[in-house]
Amino acid sequence: MGLAPTDRWLEQDEGDPLRVCARLAPFFADAPARAIHRYLCLYGMYRSARQAVRLLPEMKAKGLWERLARLYDEQRVRWKGPDVPVFLLPADDENRKLLREFRGKGGVAFADKLVFFLLPDHRDEEVAALVAHEYNHVCRLKQLPYGGKEATLLDAVIMEGLAEHAVAETVGPEQCADWTSYYTDREIERFWRRYIAPNQDAAVSHPLSSRILYGLGWYPNMGGYAVGYAIVRRCLERGYSLAQLMAMEAKQMVALAGLDSRG
Repeated sequence: MGLAPTDRWLEQDEGDPLRVCARLAPFFADAPARAIHRYLCLYGMYRSARQAVRLLPEMKAKGLWERLARLYDEQRVRWKGPDVPVFLLPADDENRKLLREFRGKGGVAFADKLVFFLLPDHRDEEVAALVAHEYNHVCRLKQLPYGGKEATLLDAVIMEGLAEHAVAETVGPEQCADWTSYYTDREIERFWRRYIAPNQDAAVSHPLSSRILYGLGWYPNMGGYAVGYAIVRRCLERGYSLAQLMAMEAKQMVALAGLDSRG
């Protein structure tokens, strides 16, 4: 399907996030628009019509829809992956964590769709990095049972590591997220033993999984992401390609990385 005409939706709906999300309902098992909006806001979607009305003209002037379509096609061809519906919406430019940790851009991937959140000033290489990361998730989710609906914390940790290495490989290491270099190997191993290994089989939908992945509360900032990146890096250093790792089970990658699966 490729890129949906969300620019037209935003104009026709005057930026109203609930009206826009009502259009997304058929792609979300007909969930209520308010529930869809609440969920997408967790990943960076704009919150108010005021934001959309302010951001949309410049997003269109910067050709974000055309650029995203081109970069998505490039990733799909490179990975020989599925063609899924893609939706672009303005990002929440008032979200401090999004601006600080993710450079103001966001996205969420499913086995059957992609949703991106961008701002007018995002350059091509920044958009390419986001597309590479999220589309890699689509490809990985296709490898998991039930499209990842029963994914665990460990699955999510590995998925984030694979996706950011896809950014390094296809866009360039300079476009990798800052969290890839937050911690030393010693700290990574401590995070693994203390936080992730004991909870590795927890459902990714469990609130604890989000706290560990993102570093909410007293957990290390972006600790789950950082551990996943380090695990994949170690596997690559042992001579495996990213394509090989994409088809490998998460626990096998942990063993290859030299980490004790029991913590």
